[in-house]
Amino acid sequence: MAPLFQTADLTAEHVADADVDLFQPLLERCEDFFQRCYGRPARPDEAKQMPGERPPGLGPERGHLVALKDAGGTLVGILESVSDFPSPGEWYLGLMLLAPEARRHGRGEAVIRAYEDWLRSQGVRLLRLGVAEPNPEALRFWTRVGFREEKWVGPLEQGLLTYRVLRMSKPLTSAEATP
Repeated sequence: MAPLFQTADLTAEHVADADVDLFQPLLERCEDFFQRCYGRPARPDEAKQMPGERPPGLGPERGHLVALKDAGGTLVGILESVSDFPSPGEWYLGLMLLAPEARRHGRGEAVIRAYEDWLRSQGVRLLRLGVAEPNPEALRFWTRVGFREEKWVGPLEQGLLTYRVLRMSKPLTSAEATP
């Protein structure tokens, strides 16, 4: 299968819902994320739960799982999103997660820039995401790469924690970027 996109040292590949188990070891390695955002480590079936956590009423064709692999083919990251949600031409990025050893080398920014370029090629005009209140590093990252605050929602229960989520968005076309 041809890659969706590439960065300097990572390749993005589509993963079918049926192959979601591929992500389980990565999710377990990212215990810091799960502790911060869920108050617990990843569950033994965390990866299997991903397709079922999409918004109600969305068919499987609207869910998108992307594996990020290094030059040796090792899985070091994941992107999980839904297309045309909440409106046509808008995508919602539910998760961008890099393994601890793959962070802080400019990879996150390279991944999101390449992903945005790929989304533009698919006709996407706006990308939305939510940032968990107990994850200020994520808020700094998303702000740095050009996302803007929309509004706080919640409180929501996430795992063992309850907190607010900041909805953010980034226009991907110049028409959307103009007020």
